[in-house]
This record gives sequence, structure tokens and C-alpha cells, in this order.
Amino acid sequence: MKSALIKYLSLATFLMVFSSHVYPDIKPPNYDFTLTSIEPFFPGKSVEDAKKDKTIKSDIFEDNGDAKVIRFKLKRANYSLDIYTQVKGDKITDVFVRLPQHFIHDLFLADLVKRYKKQDKFVRHDLSALYVWMNRDGNNILYHGSCSITCFPMFIEVVSKDPAVIPLYQKFNEALPKW
Repeated sequence: MKSALIKYLSLATFLMVFSSHVYPDIKPPNYDFTLTSIEPFFPGKSVEDAKKDKTIKSDIFEDNGDAKVIRFKLKRANYSLDIYTQVKGDKITDVFVRLPQHFIHDLFLADLVKRYKKQDKFVRHDLSALYVWMNRDGNNILYHGSCSITCFPMFIEVVSKDPAVIPLYQKFNEALPKW
């Protein structure tokens, strides 16, 4: 009986010591998403170049002659994105991406700050915040994050500085029914 107890205790001690030095690789739920995933859709890029990737499906969401809104479906193993681009001629002038709510706001915002430095404008209302970077690489960047139990990203929009371009988030809000 004593022998079995000693073997059990020595095994338990070994497991405690061994497990204290094991560090599992824990990946955040943003998986492999980075801003480079949506860079082919940034303003100034050619819409034909964005369509070259055959794994990304596209359709015309709105057609107003020279100005179009094209929706791209970007599918990855752990997430799927609808990317809306506003196009004039062959050039993208605006990109709007609704982000999955299982992404983590802190990681996404840290990626934006690492790339574009501190935001120029910040507005917080209740549990939502809007971050704005003005004139970064010739574009303005809007990011909206919100919180409930955890904080998560809502959307990111990159729009050219051209004042003639109406941002897609404004167009989408105008499309909502007025109550």
C-alpha cells in the first residue's frame, strides 16, 4: 500500500514540475488576419488587380454608371469577410470591411496604431468608439469598435482624401429606412 502511494505521489510531483515548464502556444481568435489581407482593395489600387485572385469572389453591389460598389467575398479557414469597394473607372476610391465580432478589438487597434501611429480623432459614445487617422498614405482611415462583455471591431474603412468621394459608411446609413 505504501509503495503504491509513493509511486502515485512521485508521479504527481513529476507532472507538477513538468507542467510548470510547458508553455502552450495560444493563438488569439483573430487567427491569421492582418491588414495586408485587405490591402489589395485600398484606394488607388486597380479593381482588375483585386479581381486577379481567383479564390476571392466578387459581384456588383450597386451600379451608377461610372461609379460602382463591388462586393468581394474573402474566405479564410477561420473567418469570412465581405469587402465593399467603391470604384470610379478602374480605380478603387473607398473600401469598407465589416469585421467579424470574434476578432479582438485590442489586437486590431494595436495593429492599426503600429502601422499608422496614434489616431488623429477619437470619439466615444456609450460602449462604442470611432478612431480616425487623417491623411495616412494619402487616405483617411476610420475604425469603429464596440464593447459588450468583451470589445470587438465593427468595421474599418479606408477612403481616399478626394472630397468628391462620399464614404461608403455614409451611403450605407442613407440606405437605412427612416422610422
